[in-house]
Amino acid sequence: MSNDSIEIAGFKSVARLRLEQLKPFGVFAGPNGSGKSNLMDALAFVSAVIELGAVKAIRKFRGFAQIHGYKLRKNNARTFEFDIQATMNAQKLSYSLKVHDMDTRPQLEERLTVEGVLVLSRKKSQASTLYKKDGTQSTIDSLPSDVSALMFTKGEVPLHEYLTNVQVFRFDPLGAKEPDGSSADATLLDSHGHNVATMLAMLEKNEEFQSQVVDWMTLLVPGMEQIHTAPERLSGGTVIKFKEFGIKPHFPANLISDGTIYALCIMTAVLSRSSGYGITLIEEPERGIHPKGIEALVDLMREQASPKHPVFVTTHSESLVRASRVEELWLVNKVDGKTVAKNAGAHSADIGQLNLDTAWLMNLFDGGLPW
Repeated sequence: MSNDSIEIAGFKSVARLRLEQLKPFGVFAGPNGSGKSNLMDALAFVSAVIELGAVKAIRKFRGFAQIHGYKLRKNNARTFEFDIQATMNAQKLSYSLKVHDMDTRPQLEERLTVEGVLVLSRKKSQASTLYKKDGTQSTIDSLPSDVSALMFTKGEVPLHEYLTNVQVFRFDPLGAKEPDGSSADATLLDSHGHNVATMLAMLEKNEEFQSQVVDWMTLLVPGMEQIHTAPERLSGGTVIKFKEFGIKPHFPANLISDGTIYALCIMTAVLSRSSGYGITLIEEPERGIHPKGIEALVDLMREQASPKHPVFVTTHSESLVRASRVEELWLVNKVDGKTVAKNAGAHSADIGQLNLDTAWLMNLFDGGLPW
């Protein structure tokens, strides 16, 4: 599988933005307020529309006033657009989605082709039509106008699974250090990492996963020997415990640094999701982590990223840019209030022996600077 291009229009500051030739691991660098988070949220919004329907998705993102393309005029500001060109199971596919009338009664428009052959078609205010390989077609009359018909194409390509498994992580180290309650979700890591202990308790039953976590944590935190979870006596929940070389007792998560728990959340997110279809989006993974640790984290994310499970991160960190490759780096800016992005590899000057972060800070790529 590969993402040939993704195009988004009509979401907050993203008036219209196209990303082409995306690598499985991508770094979106730019100043605060450039729209990096808006771009990540736009992908999550697509996921919510396809999984929940447009009405519930808009409600999940706090209403039309919070998500509309505020740099667009009239009807364009009421319409969200998404387009993806990709290769899945060695088949070229093209899928487009429009959400019309987001401020009143949302209605979807969809079109899916596989190898140039129409599979799904839906016009605004009309029923969805599915086209089968034998040349026959069927109409879905009972589907609400705001609910995606992509679920009916699962037999053709895994696009529905891919687009409904998009998650943005904005980890909160203080919350992640707290013991999990007994009712914490053990199937999906919370977007803030608040159930990381419960997730680890389930995942550490897999010896390979446990070994990976320990190996990476010893790279990130010199002296770290062991990580495990244990029941929390008072609440009945789960707590993370750590052990350092030369120290007999284990100590709880609330005694370690924010950077360490932050790195553990990132590893749990990436390793737990890497075997399935979906997109993992991580905001500012460098927070509280030593530059050498950032290099190790980038190696981990790049190693676990794949065409069926891309990992995209946002940053304004020199260390993270330095650890990136030029073709992985996307420069995000805001021009006339609209978010724009370009790939450093496609707009690369001859940087010679300069490190990537030095070239970036010298503005040799003309954009995406952290200020």
